[in-house]
Amino acid sequence: MSEHTAAMNTRKLAATQLLALIGYTVREARHKWTLVALFALTTLFLLGLATVVSVDVVEGSIASARLFGTIPLEVGNTTIPVSDAVTVIQVAIVSMLTTFGLVLALFVTGNIVPLTLQTGWVDLLASQPLARTVLVTGRALGAVAVVAVTFAYLFGGSWTVLTWKTGFGNAGFLLAGIVILFTFLCCYSGMVLVGVLTRNSPISIIAGVGTWFMGLLLYPLHRYEEWTTAFRSGWPRNLASFIAETLYWIMPKSLELTENATKATRAEPFNWMPFLTSLPFAIVCLALACWWFSRQDY
Repeated sequence: MSEHTAAMNTRKLAATQLLALIGYTVREARHKWTLVALFALTTLFLLGLATVVSVDVVEGSIASARLFGTIPLEVGNTTIPVSDAVTVIQVAIVSMLTTFGLVLALFVTGNIVPLTLQTGWVDLLASQPLARTVLVTGRALGAVAVVAVTFAYLFGGSWTVLTWKTGFGNAGFLLAGIVILFTFLCCYSGMVLVGVLTRNSPISIIAGVGTWFMGLLLYPLHRYEEWTTAFRSGWPRNLASFIAETLYWIMPKSLELTENATKATRAEPFNWMPFLTSLPFAIVCLALACWWFSRQDY
């Protein structure tokens, strides 16, 4: 067998193992009721969305609206385009998911990697013909897959309900779901690295939520320089500005990615810079996690 053929077989084996680990992680989330709970919560939300407001649409505008199907809502003489009304609802859903939904996703997936590295379980896995890089990557991508399946159900279901109720479908809303999933991926990569280093689920979750929060905090420090006046002029002010700018360019741009999700819903142009500057953080964190795990003796 030639070296080229052997290399191809090795890559195929790694790809097969990676897909198997992703599938296993999704099934594990189902057996542990994590995925079931997320689907149940999403189903309740979709049922509420379908039953709370009913609208009558005439020539692309809302003629009347009712709460819970019976309580009339005053629309008045103002003509409200149905596209505007649906977009407002979708922006509200996106805003909710970029805060509550994203943090919840970090919480429910925070123990996947640390539990994999617990004594006994990791000893068994390390003894298998399985590359450690594949193990860490597969488990991490499996967690992302769990969230992706939930988001697909939530965004696809919401889009279907609103389209059924109003006759207006907004593809940008579905794109917003992908943006939020990308934001989760960037924050979760930091959680994977801390999970590999500490093997501690609570600390890992704190790291993931902290990564998300840092992106919210650092943008105003980058955008507005007035905050530096709290420091004495000279090297203290310059040092504070340097630290804030360095952290801003290193950490994922949570707030700006959130703004892009809203822009997608409103069919406004993207700002691609937050994507391009957040992706390296995810890549480096996952690479460091794989490198550290590969060096450990089990």
